[in-house]
Amino acid sequence: MGQARSLLRSGPGRPSPQGCSEASGGKVNFAIDAPGVSNVWLLLVLPEGHEGWEKAEASEGNNEIYLRLQAKTNRTGSIWHIEVAQQAFPVKGVKYAWVLDPSLDGKGQPDPSANRIIDPYARELDSPLAGDWNVRHAKRYSPMAVVPDLRALKDFDWQGVKSPGYHLKDLIIYEAHVRGFTRNLDSGLENWDEQAGTFLGFMAKIPYLLKLGITCVEFLPIFEFDETACPRKNPHTGEQLCNYWGYSTVAFYVPMQRFASRERASGAIIGFKTLVRELHRAGIEVMLDVVFNHTAEGTWGESNWHSWKQIAHPRYYLLNKGCDTNYTGCGNTMNANDPMCAEWIVGCLKYWALDMHVDGFRFDLASTLCRGGDGKVCHEPNVIKMMSNDPELKHVKLVAEPWDCSWPDGYLVGHFPSCGEPRWSEWNGKFRDTLRSFLKGDEGMKGEFATRICGSSDLFKHNGRGPCHSINFITAHDGFTLRDLVSYSGKQNACNGENSGDDHNNSWNCGHEGPTGDGGVNHLRERQMRNFLVALLLGVGTPLLVFGDEYGRSQRGCNNGWCQDALSWFSWSDCAKEENKLVRFTSLLISMRKRYAHIFCRQGFMGEKDIWWRVCWDDPYNYVCYVLHDHKAANGYSALLFAFNAGNAFKECDLPAGKKWFRLIDTNLPSPKDVCGDEKEAAKIDGSSYGMHPFSCIVLKCMADKSEGFSFGDSENEYLQQQQTHEHLKEVVKRRASMELLPDIDPAQVRATGMMRRLSSMSGIVMELAGQLNGTSNEGDHDVVIERQPSSTLMPLTVSSCMLPGLNELEEPQPAAHMQAAAVTTGGSDFSPAPEGSAGSEVAVRFEVSCSSTNPGEAVFVCGSASAVGGWDPAKALPCKTTASAFPVWTSEIVKVLAGTKVEFKIVIGPEASVAGKRWEGGDNRIVTPQTAADGQVLAVTCEWGVQ
Repeated sequence: MGQARSLLRSGPGRPSPQGCSEASGGKVNFAIDAPGVSNVWLLLVLPEGHEGWEKAEASEGNNEIYLRLQAKTNRTGSIWHIEVAQQAFPVKGVKYAWVLDPSLDGKGQPDPSANRIIDPYARELDSPLAGDWNVRHAKRYSPMAVVPDLRALKDFDWQGVKSPGYHLKDLIIYEAHVRGFTRNLDSGLENWDEQAGTFLGFMAKIPYLLKLGITCVEFLPIFEFDETACPRKNPHTGEQLCNYWGYSTVAFYVPMQRFASRERASGAIIGFKTLVRELHRAGIEVMLDVVFNHTAEGTWGESNWHSWKQIAHPRYYLLNKGCDTNYTGCGNTMNANDPMCAEWIVGCLKYWALDMHVDGFRFDLASTLCRGGDGKVCHEPNVIKMMSNDPELKHVKLVAEPWDCSWPDGYLVGHFPSCGEPRWSEWNGKFRDTLRSFLKGDEGMKGEFATRICGSSDLFKHNGRGPCHSINFITAHDGFTLRDLVSYSGKQNACNGENSGDDHNNSWNCGHEGPTGDGGVNHLRERQMRNFLVALLLGVGTPLLVFGDEYGRSQRGCNNGWCQDALSWFSWSDCAKEENKLVRFTSLLISMRKRYAHIFCRQGFMGEKDIWWRVCWDDPYNYVCYVLHDHKAANGYSALLFAFNAGNAFKECDLPAGKKWFRLIDTNLPSPKDVCGDEKEAAKIDGSSYGMHPFSCIVLKCMADKSEGFSFGDSENEYLQQQQTHEHLKEVVKRRASMELLPDIDPAQVRATGMMRRLSSMSGIVMELAGQLNGTSNEGDHDVVIERQPSSTLMPLTVSSCMLPGLNELEEPQPAAHMQAAAVTTGGSDFSPAPEGSAGSEVAVRFEVSCSSTNPGEAVFVCGSASAVGGWDPAKALPCKTTASAFPVWTSEIVKVLAGTKVEFKIVIGPEASVAGKRWEGGDNRIVTPQTAADGQVLAVTCEWGVQ
C-alpha cells in the first residue's frame, strides 16, 4: 500500500497515555509499554468501506500499512510511541495492531504470520455486533483494535445527569446480565430484532426496576469477551453452547460489542454511556462485575488472538517456573501486584469510573488480587493499596468477592485488606451459607443466624467497617436460582456437557426433586422463597438480589449456567404471572426496607438498645424471635417483631404484653395477605400469641395509632415518575447514536447563532438542530432545520429568544444571582416588536413547557423578571406540573402579567422543595410581550427545553 503510506505522516509521538489517543492538530497517538522488546511495528489496516479506501487505492489483500518505530525517536524507557497525522483521510475506524520482534520477509517487512497483538488499552474492537451472537464463522474470533470515534470518548452528552451518589448502606443491588434481561421473545420491546439483549434493550426496562425499588444494578461482565469460546454442545438438544456469563475478558477497556445494537463507529461506547445516563436519571447506580484475576488469552488452548503474553508475559501473569498458575480455575492468573500490571488495572478502573460514569466495581475472585509474585496472599497488596488511595477513585464503591480457588489461604471473608480507610465491602458468603442451612431446618444454627441477620459484626467490626460492608446474598449468578434452591437437592448440570458446578449447595427440594404437581410441596416452596426474601431484604447489611428471583426464575436445576444462553434468560411472561404474587411481595419488602431505613440500612452495628432477643438459645430447634425498636417513631413506642419458624413443627409466637400488634407479613398466607401494603389496613392480632405454621416467618408491628401507619405501595408521584421514565425512554431508544453526542459546531456557526436568534424573534419561526451541525449528510451529521411554530388551540405568544438545542452546552448557564444583569444585554430584545394595547392592564397567562429531561423528584419552573414568575428569585419561581397523560408537557397555573410589558424568563429544572440543585438553561433569556386579550381569554406561552 505505497499510496496509503504516502498519504500518512508519522512523528515521534508521546509515551502517555498508553493506547490510542487524540493528539494535537488532529493527530492520533499510539503507545505501548513493551519491556525487553527491540523491534516494534504498528500495523494499520484499512477496512473495506472506509473513506480512505479509494484514496489509498486499497484492495483486498492490499490494505495494510506497517509503520516501524525507531528506538532513538519512538521509545521512552520501555514505552514505544508514534504519532500519525490525519491528512488525506481520517484515521477513525482504521484497525490497528502491534507487532513485536517479528521475523522479517525479504522486503524487510514483518512476516505475515507474525502475531498481531491487541492493544491492552484499546477502546474498541472490530468484533461482531449483537446480531452475530455465538455465530461460528469460518475464521475464528480474532479481533483487531480500532481507532475509535474520539467524539464518542470525549463529547458524549450527559445532559447534566449525575450519579445518585447513594451511601453504600442505601443500596439495593440487582445482579443482572445485559443479554439475559431482554433477549427473551416475551420481553415486549418495540424493536426486538435490533434491541433485544443489548444496552438499549436493558435501558427500555428501567421503569420495571423503578417499580421494583432497585437502587443499583450490578452488571455481569460487560467488557469484551468471546462468547464462542466454548466448544461443547448440549448433549440432550445438540445446541451449541457459549460463554454466556462472560468471565473471560478479551479487552478490558472495550464495552461488549455484542451488547451494541447499532451499526456505527463506537456504537458500544455510546450505547453503554446512554444506558448509564438513563439509569442515573432514574436514580439507579451502576456497578460492574470485573474480572482482573485472569484473562481469556489462550482459552481452551486456542491461539487465534494475542495480547498480554506477547507483550510482557511475566509482568502480566503470575508464573511458577515459567508456567502459568491457576488460582482461579480458569488458568493464567494475573500478576496483579506487579507494578506494570497494577498500573494497567487501576488505569482501567479510572476509565470506567471517570469516562463512563460507573459508580462501583465488584471484583471477581478478588483474593487473587492479593497474591504477590510468589503466589502467597499479601496483607497490603500493591494493587489494592493503589485502588483504595487513588484520589480519582475516592467516590467509587469497591466490592470484593473475597475468595479464589485456593483453600484455605484464598478465603478472606471478613479479612479482605483495605490498605487505607475501611471502604471495601465484601460478598458475605457466610451470610448465604448460614441462611440456607438455617431456613431449611438444620439444627443448631440460631446463634449463627442471629449474627448474620444483624450485619455480621464478627466479620466487619474488628477493622472499622460497618454492617453495610456486608453484601448479603442468598443466590448469585453462580449457583442455584432462588426457585431452584427450594426445588432441587442436587445439581442438574448434564446440559453443560461437563461435570461442573458446586455439589455443596445447602439446598432442599421440599420433598420432591424438580417440578411437581403436589400442592403441598409447591406451597412449601413458595413459603421458603418468601422466607429467604424476608431475611435478605429485612436483614441488616446491603442486600443483593439476582435478576429473576423476584418472580421465581428457574434454570431447571443447573447451578452453573456459565455456558447456558436461553436457559438463563429472564421470562417477562412468567414475571407477569407473578406480578401480584411474588413480585409484589418482593417490591413491598424493598419499600418496607426503605421506609425503615434507620433500622435496616445502618452504618453502625446494633446494640442492646436496638434489639430484644426472645430466644431459647439452648434449644437446637431453629425458632428465632426478636424485636427491633423503632427509635424514630413519631408517637409513642413502636417496634417490629420478627419470628422465623425454620422447622416442621407448629409454633406459638408469644407477643410482648401490653402492646397492640398488627400483622405486616406472614409467609404462610396466600397473596395478597402474605404482606400488607398499607399499615393502616394491617390486621390486629388478638390474644397473647400468634400461631406460626412450619417453615414460615412473620413480621408484626407495634404501633399506638394505626391511622398513622405507613403505606408501602407506589405513591402517585412514584407512579407518575415510572410513567414519565417509560415515555422518555421510548424516545431515547429510537434516537440515532449520533444524537447522544454534543453538537460539533465550528466557530463560524457559533458566531452566526446570535443573528439567527434575532431573526427568530422578528419572524416568529423556531429554529431547531436535528443534531450535530456539520456540513454533510452522513449518519452522524445533521443540517439546521427552520420551521414555522406549530399552531395552538390557545392564543400562542412568540417567544422571541429561541435557543438552538445543543448550543447551550457552549455557554455557561448564568447563576440566579446574575440573571437580572444578564437580561439587560440579551440578544433578541433589540428586535422585539413594538407593544400593542394599553399598558397597565393585566393579562392572564399560562406557561406550557415541553421538557423530558427531569430527574426523579424534579419539576420544571419558570423564573423571570415579572413578579408572577418569581422576579428572578428561584425560591419564588413559577412551578409547572405534569401528569402521566400530559408528559412531557409541563403546565403552570394561570398568572397575571401587565399587558404590553416585556417579560424575560428562563426555564429551570430542579427539586420541587429546594432552591439548591436547580439547573438553569443557558444562552439568552427568553422574551415575551403579552398583549391585551378578551375577557376570560388565557394566553399560552409555549416553549421547550431538554426535549429528548
